[in-house]
Amino acid sequence: MGSWKSKLRCGDLPEGAKLEAVCRRCGQVRYLTRGYLVDERAAGHLYIDEIEARSRCRVLGCKGRMRLAMMHRNQTSGFVGGMA
Repeated sequence: MGSWKSKLRCGDLPEGAKLEAVCRRCGQVRYLTRGYLVDERAAGHLYIDEIEARSRCRVLGCKGRMRLAMMHRNQTSGFVGGMA
């Protein structure tokens, strides 16, 4: 069994998709786009968990591990319902 990170390659992400990278040590947040990862970093063949394992914080002196999360556009919804 594995999580979605071990089943999804970076090249499989839809065009315009973003990953949110949060430092586990200092809390710094960065956003990684599919285009940046595939074109500039040549990481299209890597799984998301492999990218997460290689990612480090860029804040001066931190170098903490990053946690990646998928960003979803316009897919939030509030609870609609109630008690009768």
